[in-house]
Amino acid sequence: MKRIELIMGRNIPDGGRVSDYMINEFIRNEIMPHFEYGTFIDGEGLWKGEYEKTKIFYIEVADSEAIATAVLLRHVADRYRKQFRQESVLVSEVETSTSWIT
Repeated sequence: MKRIELIMGRNIPDGGRVSDYMINEFIRNEIMPHFEYGTFIDGEGLWKGEYEKTKIFYIEVADSEAIATAVLLRHVADRYRKQFRQESVLVSEVETSTSWIT
């Protein structure tokens, strides 16, 4: 299994920030239509020495689905970067060990 993560910074260069409303609209329009499941986490971090709130979306997929999922998330990341003039956007892939509890 692989975890593919999209980390979206919320500070807008030259002032302002991506509001809760703006990020929620982006999620509804750009992420939800492409995925049947996934997890969102609110985070905090640093970018270029500045404190920044983040929104993280991650999805666990079989190894056979990892490349296609990562490509799709990179397209979503690019739309986020352009829409909100972002420099702080990351797509990462992590090997995981998953067990289902029923």
